[in-house]
Amino acid sequence: MERRELIKLITLATGGVISIPLSSSLLTACKKKEHVKDSDYKLYFFNKKEFSFVQNLLGILLPKSDSPSATDVGVHQIMDTMIGTIYNPAQQKRFTDRFTALTEFMGYEAQLDKVKLLLESDNKQNKLAKTALLDIKQQAVTYYLSTKEIATNYLNYLPIPGEYEACISLESIGGKAWAL
Repeated sequence: MERRELIKLITLATGGVISIPLSSSLLTACKKKEHVKDSDYKLYFFNKKEFSFVQNLLGILLPKSDSPSATDVGVHQIMDTMIGTIYNPAQQKRFTDRFTALTEFMGYEAQLDKVKLLLESDNKQNKLAKTALLDIKQQAVTYYLSTKEIATNYLNYLPIPGEYEACISLESIGGKAWAL
């Protein structure tokens, strides 16, 4: 056996040994069952007070309109699960530091006027709180658009794509953006 072939085999074997358990744990961690009631939901990262704050904040950021609110589709539960099971300890610590600054600014009471004030603020004292709010807002939009209900009922959803069309108008696809 040549040296190159041996290196290839060792690399493949090592990659397989490392990736199989990792991919298995990531797939099971990301698997989301149907949205459960908050009273039946097991918290992974937030405590009850923080979870309630996030739920209220998401209700302000993505309220109910002609589509369900973020909390109606369980975005607060997805966020808790992702931060608690996918983030590494350093990422969790960074999120906690920012989140603490946000709750100190708002006092565990998410209100629309405080959200607007923070988003418009250029004050360096509020930089960490603003970063936390923008982070939560970004995650909320991503998780919201990724939920089954929103993707299948409020966006164009085609799990198996057809042929590629480079330039099409929004009206030709029913006036909706694509889910995938």
